[in-house]
Amino acid sequence: MEEIFTIGHSTHKLEDFIKLLQKNNIDVIVDVRSIPYSKYAYWFNKEDLQFYLKKNKIYYIFMGNSLGARWEDKNLIFEDGKVNFEKVMQTKKFQDGIDRILNGVKKGYKIALMCSEKEAFDCHRFSLISRFLRNKFNIYHIYPDKILSQAYLEKKLLEKYIKFLPEKNLFHPEISDEERLQKAYKLRNIDIAYNIFTKEGDNE
Repeated sequence: MEEIFTIGHSTHKLEDFIKLLQKNNIDVIVDVRSIPYSKYAYWFNKEDLQFYLKKNKIYYIFMGNSLGARWEDKNLIFEDGKVNFEKVMQTKKFQDGIDRILNGVKKGYKIALMCSEKEAFDCHRFSLISRFLRNKFNIYHIYPDKILSQAYLEKKLLEKYIKFLPEKNLFHPEISDEERLQKAYKLRNIDIAYNIFTKEGDNE
């Protein structure tokens, strides 16, 4: 199975960020921030980052308009205003973005999805994009000192929400591990999603 990576730029020094990409042989950064600018690390602003990546022979592609976390369409939200990732996955815009990723991998590019959050677990790149891609690719999340798989974070996800998940038992033998996982993903969605009413959540 092919690989897809993700990375959070956080407040990395640019030199360290580039080294992380090179260490993992990344040749394409797909920026999935809805707003491709940083309040705390200006060198990750779209134009600056694109310039420095090009100098290091790494392509930059902005896809925050199709794979970002901030959707303003009221048809894509829960009643409280938080973005519903499952509804986002069904949109043509999101699926067109996914198709671009698939085509890039088929052409042999090694792609990393980039957002601002240091922790993938707290970011939509894990609970929206990687969730959608998990059956098509092996997904790995790059950190300065380690790489974590999607499977590893899914184990963490189940542990976090275990009290709220349906249990397979004598009375409910039909409940599958996949059902429990998808329920946990939904709960994570609610916890981190951008809220179109309050403008809070998903600190990308």
